[in-house]
Amino acid sequence: MDAFKALGLSDQTLEALTRKGFTEPTPIQEATVPLLLSGESDVVGLAATGTGKTAAFGLPIVELAEPNAGFVQALVLCPTRELAVQVAREIGSLRGSKRLKVLTVYGGQPFGPQLKGLRDGSDVVVGTPGRVLDHLRRGSLDLSELTFFVLDEADEMLDMGFIDDIQEVMSAASPDKRSLLFSATMSRDVMRIAREFMREHEVVSVQGSEEKPLTEQYFHEVPEMSRFDALTRVIDCADDFYGLVFCRTKADVDEVAERLSSKGYPAEALHGDITQGRREKILGAFRKKRTQILVATDVAARGIDVPDLTHVINLGLPQDSESYVHRIGRTGRAGKTGTAVTIIAPREFGKLRWMSRAADVNLPKRRLPSGEDVVNARKSRIAAEAMACLESDNFTSCMDLAATLLEQGDPMEVLAAVLQQANGDRLDPASYTTIADPERSGGSGGLSGNVELFMAAGRGDGLSLQKLLDFIHEETGVFKSKIMDVRLFPKHTTFAAPARDAEVLLRHFKNSDGGRPLIRRDRSNGGPAPKRGGYQRGGYHRNKGRGNHRAA
Repeated sequence: MDAFKALGLSDQTLEALTRKGFTEPTPIQEATVPLLLSGESDVVGLAATGTGKTAAFGLPIVELAEPNAGFVQALVLCPTRELAVQVAREIGSLRGSKRLKVLTVYGGQPFGPQLKGLRDGSDVVVGTPGRVLDHLRRGSLDLSELTFFVLDEADEMLDMGFIDDIQEVMSAASPDKRSLLFSATMSRDVMRIAREFMREHEVVSVQGSEEKPLTEQYFHEVPEMSRFDALTRVIDCADDFYGLVFCRTKADVDEVAERLSSKGYPAEALHGDITQGRREKILGAFRKKRTQILVATDVAARGIDVPDLTHVINLGLPQDSESYVHRIGRTGRAGKTGTAVTIIAPREFGKLRWMSRAADVNLPKRRLPSGEDVVNARKSRIAAEAMACLESDNFTSCMDLAATLLEQGDPMEVLAAVLQQANGDRLDPASYTTIADPERSGGSGGLSGNVELFMAAGRGDGLSLQKLLDFIHEETGVFKSKIMDVRLFPKHTTFAAPARDAEVLLRHFKNSDGGRPLIRRDRSNGGPAPKRGGYQRGGYHRNKGRGNHRAA
């Protein structure tokens, strides 16, 4: 506790930290708390999710806020309802016996209790941008005397399109406020917010701290049709699986969760079409571990803060490296180890390699557990659970049945029969199909699998996903449904297509005069764009007077 005391915290706050079991500050807390307690500058804090950012800004707020001031002294904006509730709960636990009123405001809940809380003089308000704006426009929230303005998970909020809301809220706050921006990544939009809306500020970064290796990261490469079976093998071979499974679409989330449930796994689906009431019940069951597997989209999982997750599984690749960092940041937290597993089909290898480089992570390939591995893991769990039951003496109600069965034959055979009856073919390695390590054909030009392609035009040329699909279909007759994994960059685009369709595209855009074709094989695997000069056929390039299909 001496380390916390050295940060300048009062005895009252130290007592609250002791009750919470905190003994040592995390790096972001150690760097940020003294700045906020003693200085006057704004602060930009860069640290991964789960490194103690809430206490980094919550402790100074608790220290400096005055009880019963009669006005809002601190406002914390969060990207999601769940994160707002968690942040408010954390600040409430840090205040100890100090009589600070902490109020949470977010959409999907009635205005009445929130209005009452504001009228009663809340000292700290934690909320989502939309509902905070609603209160500002109603006149029920006054930020004219605000001391602290906090943007938590700023990069997430900007990714969700809240930049205009954030600007409006910041403009309504006292010009004398101190602005605190906390983010896992320093994106261009985050830098813009800091530059335009913060005064002179100090940047505190604990990126690359010792907490990063706590999450073991690797990938399995399997045929597309074996992706779900690969998922169940990862779950089955884990000692005590408790984690998030990420899918790209709502339909994928529903399908995977339903298939897991039908096989007896305690799984639930979470995506944007689920009502707020149902969402809160699902998350409540997940936090209590009644549900051990949560299948979710990126958007639906934002703000979920469960510190004990053992695994994060990417069943579908995220859109970019920043999303990957956010996903895996949900495990390996608060000093605990975690595992992040990415399951890909061969066509996704190039994108995964690019993503790992952009995220600066080492992502080795691992052999997928075999049927024998799964059976051995199941047997180990059954044996451990049986021994725990023996030690607990919690089996007396079955003694009569055990005696009856043992009279019928050899004890070992009787026990084997009981295990067989209870587990069926799950303990038989022969019941598991063989999942072969697939040959990767993405860049080889074979007529099986998918081929990764490069197009010498991007967003800067006015290209969009729809325009790309329309252009390819009009030029070549290749159906839009055949184009997948599209990634639009400022000056180029990469995508994949089944090998036969890719050959159609390559033949169509092949030039007879030696110039570079508009579409060719992508040999960069998501890396920097090759030189663009001299591309022929099909507009979407910057060379004046060339091409017939310039984007509008």
